[in-house]
Amino acid sequence: MAASRYRRFLRLCEEWPVENSRQQRDLGLVLRQRVAQAFREGENTPVRGGRAAGRARGAARRWL
Repeated sequence: MAASRYRRFLRLCEEWPVENSRQQRDLGLVLRQRVAQAFREGENTPVRGGRAAGRARGAARRWL
């Protein structure tokens, strides 16, 4: 289950456009940093709060 969540977040990060003109306030950059922090071990990271993670991914997806 953690592996599929990790892959979904990675896909979201790939789809998120890079904002070169706003490097200090780039939402995509913050998203990538938070995903890297949350999934330090990649697919092997134990996931807690699965519903919260799903809601966060859904909310970020709606921003696209």
